Amino acid sequence: MNDDVKRRDFTINSLYLDSKGNLTDFLNGENDIINRKLVFIGNPVERIEEDCLRILRFCRFSGNFDYKMPKILQEEITLRVPKIIDLSNKRIRDEIDKILLVKNCYKCFLMMTKLTLDKYLLINKNNYNRSEKASGFVINNFEIIDFIKLNAITTVHNENLDLISVIMIHLYGDNNIDKIINRFDLNKRKIKFLHFVKQIINLKINIKNDFLRSQAVRKKQINILQLIWQLRCIINSKKKGLFIKDRIPFNWYRLALLHILSFEKIKDIDVFEIKWPIFPLDREEIVKLKKTVTHDQIEKLFFQAERFWVNNNFKSSPKEISNFLEKI
Repeated sequence: MNDDVKRRDFTINSLYLDSKGNLTDFLNGENDIINRKLVFIGNPVERIEEDCLRILRFCRFSGNFDYKMPKILQEEITLRVPKIIDLSNKRIRDEIDKILLVKNCYKCFLMMTKLTLDKYLLINKNNYNRSEKASGFVINNFEIIDFIKLNAITTVHNENLDLISVIMIHLYGDNNIDKIINRFDLNKRKIKFLHFVKQIINLKINIKNDFLRSQAVRKKQINILQLIWQLRCIINSKKKGLFIKDRIPFNWYRLALLHILSFEKIKDIDVFEIKWPIFPLDREEIVKLKKTVTHDQIEKLFFQAERFWVNNNFKSSPKEISNFLEKI
């Protein structure tokens, strides 16, 4: 066995393929891959002592491979988990990115909680306060993560966000936003998104218990759109004009809904297929109604007209909206 193989962490990573397609397998790693077995090379504790990132890699591979961890080894790994605070933000981020791409990533998170790794993930040596109690995941049911990966991944990418910026707040809660930002070196757009979500959560908007219960799908979707409008009006109380022209994207509201609505109520609605309806009246038609109006007045009229349209379940015709505006 060559020295390079000895430095590897798991047998599944010990295979070599030359330019002619010949496979060299010193440690029966191919068989472990076939049998979905996760096997350390040599002494597991020594491998981890060499590089504590291997604790995270162990959690990642445990999502797809079976590993029956002896209690004594669990205790040994757990003792070394605090060392991950010495790892750079980039190494942590790269590994979490890979974990979030694992099909059964909930298994990875379960292993992380089992090893208490979740309590140290957001801490690095530059912001570590030894008197501060480490906080772990605030959820123990990871269905929401699978839901996001299955339904919202396109939305996430279209908004120039990523799974870390969208999912970590579910795992750690809005009280740990600053730590999430610091540990994963998030850019300005992702920081703005996280603070927007926190703002939505802190509204503590009163949503009736029967919201979305026993209604037709289309009615539920209309209720969702009206709720988004309500949130918009609270956050941007001074903002006038059409909602679609706001700086805060419609998609951010859809992602924020996952924090204020019960997962059981929202999971069966195609919330990420819902689009904001096209407002049926254009600027020229409004200008014709009010011959001498300033830009700000037109924006205000747009806002009032859209509110009328939203409250009428988005069914108002151009004529009905015009009649409404004429009376203002």
